[in-house]
Amino acid sequence: MDVIKVNAISKIWPGLKALDKLSFLVQKGTIHGFLGPNGAGKSTTLNILVGLTNPSEGMVEINGTIGFLPENPPLYENMVVDDYLKFVAQIFKMERSAVLTKIDEIIIQCSLMPVKKRLIKNLSKGFKQRVALAQAMICNPDILILDEPTVGLDPNSVIEFRNLILSLKEKHTILFSSHQLSEVDKICDDLTIINKGKLIASGSKEKIKKMFGSKQVLNIELLNWNTTTQNDMSNLFGFERVEVVFKNSHSVLKIYLNTLDDIRTQISKYLVEKNCGLISMNEERLDLEDIFKEITKG
Repeated sequence: MDVIKVNAISKIWPGLKALDKLSFLVQKGTIHGFLGPNGAGKSTTLNILVGLTNPSEGMVEINGTIGFLPENPPLYENMVVDDYLKFVAQIFKMERSAVLTKIDEIIIQCSLMPVKKRLIKNLSKGFKQRVALAQAMICNPDILILDEPTVGLDPNSVIEFRNLILSLKEKHTILFSSHQLSEVDKICDDLTIINKGKLIASGSKEKIKKMFGSKQVLNIELLNWNTTTQNDMSNLFGFERVEVVFKNSHSVLKIYLNTLDDIRTQISKYLVEKNCGLISMNEERLDLEDIFKEITKG
């Protein structure tokens, strides 16, 4: 079942088309990563989903209630943590009898017990982010939308927040944007990747990896290398592109091939015949970070 349906939405600001007929689906019970470089339109999309702004055209369908953690959470920093969460519960008009039980539950779930009586302004970035997540969970939403939830966190806090997100999957569908591609790779079921307001790819993580990560990438070390040889090889073997790093005694090439055929033997033979001083050659598969760079480079 799809709990979020984004259908051909566009958003036009004066002099800028932030989104261009963007469409994607989010399935119930998944952790869905929303990726794109800076300025791709991620925050604009999330703001449309939670009703903070309207699309210029297109339609969004939400099947369920939403809790939202924005990139810059508007915390009341002069409030104590549990008083702030009570205040949020009152905004949602929760029954008074249920408020304390719910807040205690969320404080435990978000590991806020050590700081529940402290002023928010005195908390670390990691704890502030947990408080912000707790306020998004107060109304027990079906869907959690998180905008860059781990930005600015230290490595240990990122790991803790990742485990917290994973623990929420049983009760919530989670859509979140992030630049932490290693984290996305570890926890997401599905991905949507956008660039310049347009959809690049959307679907299961494995489907996208298979779609964009199936091309061959060769790492080659050579003693002798020049652009003439590079152009000749590109014409012969159909390179998509070549990245070259010149070191003191040799060159290191990363070659992206347009073919899935194994042509390492032909390339090796060519390099030997041209006296390029072949040192080594190995094949690699693109990881999620490589794929992200590859499909958003335009």
